[in-house]
This record gives sequence, structure tokens and C-alpha cells, in this order.
Amino acid sequence: MELIKKLADNIKKNRRDILFFLFFSLLNTFFLYQMSVLLSLPRNSTFYIILIISFILELCACLAIKKMKQKAWPTEKIFLILSLIVGTFYVFALPIGRAPDEGSHFFRAYELSNGHLVSDVTETGAIGSNEPSDIMFVQEFTGKHVSYSELASYFNLYPDETNQSFIINTAYNYNIFSYFPQVTGLWIGKILHLPLIATTYLAKLLNLIVCILILYFSIKYIPILKNILFLLTFLPITMQAMASFSPDGLVIATATALISFVLYSIYTLKKPLSKKHFVFMFIVCLFLSMSKIAYAPLCLLLFAIPKERFGTTKKKILSIIGIGSIIFFILILWLILAPSMQSVSDSSAQISTILHRPFKFLFILLNSLSVNMNLYLSGLFGAFLEWFNITLSPLYLIPSFVIFVVLCRDYCQKITVTKSFKYLSILVSFAIILITFTTMFIQWTKTGEGVIDGVQGRYFLPIFLLIPIFFLNVSPKPKLKQSLIKAPQSYYLYAFLIFESVYAISALICNHL
Repeated sequence: MELIKKLADNIKKNRRDILFFLFFSLLNTFFLYQMSVLLSLPRNSTFYIILIISFILELCACLAIKKMKQKAWPTEKIFLILSLIVGTFYVFALPIGRAPDEGSHFFRAYELSNGHLVSDVTETGAIGSNEPSDIMFVQEFTGKHVSYSELASYFNLYPDETNQSFIINTAYNYNIFSYFPQVTGLWIGKILHLPLIATTYLAKLLNLIVCILILYFSIKYIPILKNILFLLTFLPITMQAMASFSPDGLVIATATALISFVLYSIYTLKKPLSKKHFVFMFIVCLFLSMSKIAYAPLCLLLFAIPKERFGTTKKKILSIIGIGSIIFFILILWLILAPSMQSVSDSSAQISTILHRPFKFLFILLNSLSVNMNLYLSGLFGAFLEWFNITLSPLYLIPSFVIFVVLCRDYCQKITVTKSFKYLSILVSFAIILITFTTMFIQWTKTGEGVIDGVQGRYFLPIFLLIPIFFLNVSPKPKLKQSLIKAPQSYYLYAFLIFESVYAISALICNHL
């Protein structure tokens, strides 16, 4: 009787946690079963084993989070443990070639790992390089459904360097900065003489680890927005980017690191910047600008760092201009060396529209936002995985959006920013959005179209952390409540993100059985 009473008391004491767990575990089971019906996936013994394993993983994760919270683990330590475990599942659940444009990114990274820093151009205008013909199977996986058993059949494949063919590569305009972790992984795999599949997954895993380490230090040092950064990382679309050959994961991580450093310099740092700080600013801005030039405006956030951190206003301006000048020179050098960008549209006609008929372009831009806003928001919060063939339930997207809004509202009551920083954040964000739409209009939108093609919500993840700053109150000097220095840990936020991650990973696995 004593044991039963003790058990009843524990259930009563933790009834909210138990109800939370039961609700989301049943929700996950229902969604996965529904998805299997819609996609006509086999509901065999393996499918039900996955459901049972998912349930066990969810239970273990919730118990672990509760224990870590009780022991007052710092937020960044909880993040590191959870993100490495969840991210590793994403790496192996997502077959090579199934993330957006991953086939092209894989070829470019492989090309770079062989020392081809600049792609070749043939007499016919084709851009690429001579690589082992064996690696072409990745492109086959890009355009069709692939099972794990089919992927396993390639496990003993070792690329024959003597049997090469010219592989056309649409990601030729990306450079070594975009794929630094992946190229390093490919080098290690080649040195160890690993099979091609093992080498590719090693490269994906290394990309994940590098991105998570960057985000770990970002969470550790960022004085505000810790939980929003936690939410950003665990969005399925972010995890997919970090667990693939896509350069998007590194872009998101470096953009976050830059924003975190600026906030750290404003709210936490009380002494002048050291040499290591200047080296950090240069490296982060260099990687960000060279990876995707559309995000280069984020470097302007350095002007938000107080002049006292540099010594004088003159030193501040000269330092930032000096960093920017070196990066600009390297960027121009790359643009000169790299082949000219190709497009699927009449780019000259589109440029002419922008220059000579700006109001028409503005109308097309506004029309795109009006027509596709729901698509952009859904993509931003991770509605679609792989090549948009896996759609997650909106019952997970809506809570993610609500959590984001609630967190923003909570921060608005505890943080103030200077007017210049707030307006600079808005200006930088809109500049990136405008550059993104303009680039896609020139490169991907056919002449005469009323909507800009190719824009996806995931393109705006690098500015995710700037959105809350739009709504913060303004004061002459930035202020921060002391309670935010050590971010309040939210068991339900972390548990919800785990449930969402298990749901997304299970969906990926079920789709490739």
C-alpha cells in the first residue's frame, strides 16, 4: 500500500508533465500513421517498431531534460547534448542527395576536395569538372524516392579515379568557405580509404558538429534571445540544413554567431575589444559574405557595437571599414576567378526591368509576398522536408510560431535597445530580403511572370534572431534585466522541440523504409 500511495503522489505531483508527454506522444503516433496513409507507406512490423522506439526516445529525452533542469545545467550545455543527439539522427535518417539541391552541393564539395577551387568551362559553355563517374549515383537519388536498402547497396563503392567523366555542376559559384566542414570530412574519408557512402556521411556529420559548436558558443555568450536561438536550431528545416551538404547550415550558424557577438558587445562586454575579437569579426564576416553574398549586409551590424569597445569613433569606423575592405577585395577576386553565373531566365531583360521599370518590379515583389506569404512562413518554421515531398503537420508549426511570438513579447518587457540598433537591424533585414528576391527575379524568374520564383522561407533563417529586435522598446542606453543574463530554462519548450524533432526524424525514416 505504501508503494501504491507513493506512486500516486508522484503521479499527482507530476501530472502536468505526464499529460504533456501523453498528449504529444499520441499526437506523434497519429501524425505518423496519417502520413503513412497519405504517402501509401508500408505499415508493417518495422513501421510499428519505429513508433515504439520513438515513444521510448521521447520518454528518455523528457526524463533527461527534467533531470538536467533540476541540476541547473546551463542552457548551452543542455543545447549541446540535445542538438548533437538529435542532429546525428537527422544525418543518418536523411539519405544523401535528398535535401534541397544537395546533389549539386555534394558535387561542388567533392570537386573542391580534389583541389578544383574553380570549376572548368567547356567550349559549349558547360560548367563543372572531371570527377569519378561513380559519384553520379547521388544525382540519381536527388530526383527519385530512395530506400535505405538501395542506399546500402552502394556501401562498398570506392570511386575509381581513373574512370572519370565531366560532371556539370550548377553550384559552381560556391567556394571553399561554403563547404569547409564537408570538404574536410571528404578529405578525412579519402585519407582513411573509406567507402564513398561512409565518406559522405562523415562529411555530413562533420558539418553538423561544426554548426552545432558555433551555435553552442553563440548560446553561451549571447546575453538575450537564448531560447529563441534554441528554437531556431531545433526547427526541422535548420536541422536538415546542418545534417546535409547544403551550405545553409553554416550560413545560419555564422549569421547567428555574428548577431550573438554584436549583442554580447553591447550588453555584456565592458572593456575594449581585444585582438581575438577583431580576428573573430573578420573570420565570421568573411565566411558569411563568401558563403552567400546576399547575407553580407549582416556585417553592417558591427556598426551597432558601442564606440567605447573600439576606443574612439574614428577607430571604430576605420576598423570596420578595414575589415570590410579586405573581405570586399577577396570577394571581388573570387567573382573574377569564378565562371559567370548562368540563369534559367533572360537575366538581361530582368535587369532591364529593375533599372527602367522599377515600379513594375516593386509590384511583382509585393504580389509575390501577397501570394506566397503563407508558403514563406511555413517554410521558415520548417513545414517541408527533403524536396518538399514531406510536409509536417501545421499542428507543430503553429505552436512553434506561437512560442516565437510569446518569447518575443516576454523579451520586449525586459530589454531595451538604442534607436540606431533597432533601425539598423530592420534596415539590414529588409536589405537581405530585397537582395534575395532580386537575385531570384534575375536568375530564376521567367520574363513576364507576375510572381518571383524560387524564393523559400528557409532563406530567411539567418535573420531569424533579428526579428525580435524589431519590437523591443527604445532607450538612449540599452538595458537588460538581470534575470535574463542567466536565461530561464523552459522544460516544456525543450520537450516540445524534442517531440517535434522525433516526429520529423520518424517521418524521414518511414519515408525511406
